[in-house]
Amino acid sequence: MKKLFLPLISFLLAISMLLTGCTDKTNDENKKYDVTIRIKNNYNSKWTFTPDISELNYTFKYTGEKMYFYVDAYNLPKHPRWSEEWFAPNSSGPNVFKKYYGKVNQMYYEEDPKYICERGEYFVCIEADSTSNIWNFRSVYLYITVI
Repeated sequence: MKKLFLPLISFLLAISMLLTGCTDKTNDENKKYDVTIRIKNNYNSKWTFTPDISELNYTFKYTGEKMYFYVDAYNLPKHPRWSEEWFAPNSSGPNVFKKYYGKVNQMYYEEDPKYICERGEYFVCIEADSTSNIWNFRSVYLYITVI
């Protein structure tokens, strides 16, 4: 009886481990999420790029004043713990944003603008960098017309 008891217990333990402990469980907090990006300018105007929005357009009247744009905050709307939180962007490390200014129909010999001031059509491109360990790469474009 003792010789039969030990193999039977071992068999039952092996079966229970197969049924409960050997499934591949992914930790939701260690995967990457789509990121919502909120952009502001130095005049406190604000644009929010949810995961389904990659382009927005805005028109300003010419004032002669320089306009700068920056990432104000970001959010991970489908993250299990942080979906309601807005975070200030980091300036270094893996979870950073890159910013580019450009003119629509810019000639190859023209330099990229450093800010927006003159009349014309411009864009600001923000990239959620691919080095991130919390979000999926994406780029968004804010098209600006100064009239």
